[in-house]
Amino acid sequence: MSRFKNAFTNRWVRITLGIVSVCVLLFSGASWWAVSQSRQVPEFYSRARNQSGPIAEIARNQLEHDVEEVRRQTQQGRFWKTSFSEEEINAWLQSELPERFGRLFAHGVSDPAIALENGQLFAAARYTSKRWDTVVSCRLSVEMTEEPNLLAIALSDLKAGALPLPLEPFVRKISKEAAMGDLDIRWDFTETGPIALVEIPQEDPRFVIKPLVIESVNLIAGQLQMAGRVGSEASDEYQPRGPVHRFVSYRHAERRREHDSTVAKTR
Repeated sequence: MSRFKNAFTNRWVRITLGIVSVCVLLFSGASWWAVSQSRQVPEFYSRARNQSGPIAEIARNQLEHDVEEVRRQTQQGRFWKTSFSEEEINAWLQSELPERFGRLFAHGVSDPAIALENGQLFAAARYTSKRWDTVVSCRLSVEMTEEPNLLAIALSDLKAGALPLPLEPFVRKISKEAAMGDLDIRWDFTETGPIALVEIPQEDPRFVIKPLVIESVNLIAGQLQMAGRVGSEASDEYQPRGPVHRFVSYRHAERRREHDSTVAKTR
């Protein structure tokens, strides 16, 4: 009986050890896969980061020229339009973002870059920590809204390398970091996911023209095209062009005022 008991016990010990070994191997394999997936770098990011110093300098000079051209347009009339290339935007990101979002860079975020393809903007940045060295990327599309200078930006395909990441847990964090960089972001929660509502101030000391109202944003191959109007009546005459995002959970300013007025009357 004792021999049978020992054989029975040894058998289950071996089975248990086998199951534990398989679990360890699966976990190790999954961890290795996750790490290897997180180290993959998007092709557009490698291309953008390979922009040499002379090319970046040319892009910065072109950016200054394009901004000056917008200033000239607004001095001659109420309407303006411009376009910026990938190279110009990337040159601006490299010089401007470390100053505006210093906290992110202090926490391991660096080397931002974008690409414009098929009507969408692809954005990425490197993230490093004691455990991670990866490139976090996402895809964005832009629509106008019913409110002047309130852009609806759909975020999708958030990844660390090739490893998909859920967007929802980052919503609050994105808003917090944006606010610290003087950028106001609210959210419209739709069936397809959260839509970032980014408010562009009509007046800002850094703007070359003000009050500034944006009426269209187009993303084409390698180019960001924008147009709008300027002046004291620009906001009242606002006419969005192209697709307009319809609010789902977000109540725009007029509805908020009506709601606040109704609440005040009932008190």
